[in-house]
Amino acid sequence: MDETGGSPDGYLDNYNNNNSIERVSFTKNNKTQRKVIDKVSYFEYAIGDIPILLFKTITFNTNIHDGFTTNPDGNTQVFSNRTKFGSEHNYMLFYPNLIGLEPNQKGNWLIFVCGNSNKNDTEVIETAKLVIEGVLHLNFIHVTPQDILEKIKTSIPLFKITYIGIEKDISDVEEKFPTLLIESKLKREKTKTYKDISLDNVQELLKEDINPNEYQTREVSFEQGKNGFKLIRKFIRFKESETEYDEFNSTLKEAQQLFQETAEQTFTDNFVILETEEKDNCLHSHNFIIDKITPIIFNYIASYNV
Repeated sequence: MDETGGSPDGYLDNYNNNNSIERVSFTKNNKTQRKVIDKVSYFEYAIGDIPILLFKTITFNTNIHDGFTTNPDGNTQVFSNRTKFGSEHNYMLFYPNLIGLEPNQKGNWLIFVCGNSNKNDTEVIETAKLVIEGVLHLNFIHVTPQDILEKIKTSIPLFKITYIGIEKDISDVEEKFPTLLIESKLKREKTKTYKDISLDNVQELLKEDINPNEYQTREVSFEQGKNGFKLIRKFIRFKESETEYDEFNSTLKEAQQLFQETAEQTFTDNFVILETEEKDNCLHSHNFIIDKITPIIFNYIASYNV
């Protein structure tokens, strides 16, 4: 993350207590349900002599149109679009990472997100991103494909490429309701998996062009040590009609095609929680969370350049 100075007090006090500030939220594509960041608090601790910050986020989902709860006594409550389905314990740990030597030393944060078996990992990460960008106003480092390639050793044990294509489906001549059908799409997907492939061969595969008539997206995924990597390349061919062209920014209208390329880097690890610890809600204890995440932090730092 970008270097930032000072305490997060100002941002959080203003966000938590100023009701005139619009809540940070996220609505998934083609979904009505919203995830809202309600409150964010942080706590100062230390791992050895390293100061850390543990953030706790309270969230709720709302605009739920089809849901209900049934109590043990049989009473049922139907959700309305104003019902708030809350989650009180969402944690992430900020660990300072110093780069270089004084007086030119720089710093950023390594952020470790704590999930558990009761929550979807994607939801947990999504919540963390909303807090980091929307509430704390911090930015992620933009990872380029070259950054990832520089981390690759001489070969990769398992390297996977997936090609994805979407096109209009005009093959279904036996459509039962042709006058009602407004759109039909066909998804094509092809996956290639390589074992013990060299860096030179990887770079050659990544230089291959995508045939936009067949595939519009290429996703590459592989692991190096405990680090997971993903490279995504998207091909966009603009619409032909003038009406559809108007959907795009005027500066892009002259282009016939556009490539978008992104890179992602992830590190995952886990710890065992006993059934008794789960019943005692140990994952709500700050000291328990820090104790469990500490070896994961050291494991990550040890493999940082792997």
